[in-house]
Amino acid sequence: MGILKRLFGSKPPPEEPTYEIVESQMSVDNRKYKVRVRKAGREFYAEDIFQGARGPEDLTFNRFFVLEENPVLPHFSPSAKEAVDWFTGRKHPKDGYLTIWWGDQVTYKCSICGAERVVPLRITKVERLTVVSAIPEHREIVGWRVIEVESELTGKGYPTKKLDMFKTLPVLKWYQYPNQYLCRNCAQKLAGVGREKEIANYFVFDLE
Repeated sequence: MGILKRLFGSKPPPEEPTYEIVESQMSVDNRKYKVRVRKAGREFYAEDIFQGARGPEDLTFNRFFVLEENPVLPHFSPSAKEAVDWFTGRKHPKDGYLTIWWGDQVTYKCSICGAERVVPLRITKVERLTVVSAIPEHREIVGWRVIEVESELTGKGYPTKKLDMFKTLPVLKWYQYPNQYLCRNCAQKLAGVGREKEIANYFVFDLE
């Protein structure tokens, strides 16, 4: 009976997402040449994809991104699950392009002594962007990406990236704290030699 129950019993419901979904929309009829779509190892503007589409299969994609964003946020994935998997590094697009990811932990590294503290990183917001065109007829693609995260130490922030020696690196920017870090020991040493003002430029963390 136990075996039959395991084989034919009802499956537990899937877990509900713990993040907020933010809906947005962009028309490329009004903002031409702003969205780049990557598929099958090639790159196109969204309006070129729309004009050449003959069926739903022509609107599939590996990822797309918005040009001239400030700040620069992650690329869009075809589904929320793919966006979360990509962000955390569990999976990422195999489309012939370099890919970065942010992980599910954040490491605070002291700028002076190099001591580190690692804490979990929680996703709090995912954006669902619909890119649309009405010319020559209605076409749309929908993409998902992580746009906000939270740490128990520095609170909420957003994922972005930076170029360092021709290499793109994932970065987290916090809303309320600096993005440079000092351990408590080094901060106290700076204060002890009269350099308290410098400490204000850093987030000070305690070692476990």
